Amino acid sequence: MMWESFTDKAMQLLEKSLNWRVRQQEIIAGNIANLDTPNFKRKEMDFQNILESYSKGNSLEMGLVQTDPGHIRGPKVSQAMVEETSEEVDLDQEMVRMADNQISYNASVQMLIKKCDFLRTVIEGDRK
Repeated sequence: MMWESFTDKAMQLLEKSLNWRVRQQEIIAGNIANLDTPNFKRKEMDFQNILESYSKGNSLEMGLVQTDPGHIRGPKVSQAMVEETSEEVDLDQEMVRMADNQISYNASVQMLIKKCDFLRTVIEGDRK
């Protein structure tokens, strides 16, 4: 059976949220890596706009290119979700963004675990 058969909208949103948070971490890491690059402007994702767009039915993802039959296909966050700002990179601000993103990622993981625990209880029943 497919994973979608067992999930509700909240679980699907949490799954997407994890993908977006991973992409956000990559963007922040890229900003930090380019801290000393001349004329580099920081990039960001507007998480609120992404959630609103997703709730309106936009998938915001594109498939990975499979260059070898042995490669696993998976989701990739659309580059359209990433915006270049006019701001210089500030290391302290990027570290705060990274910590905030990590906290949000961990919260999503914990919520997904709780949802899976509930689903497991429903499937297995109360074994007390």
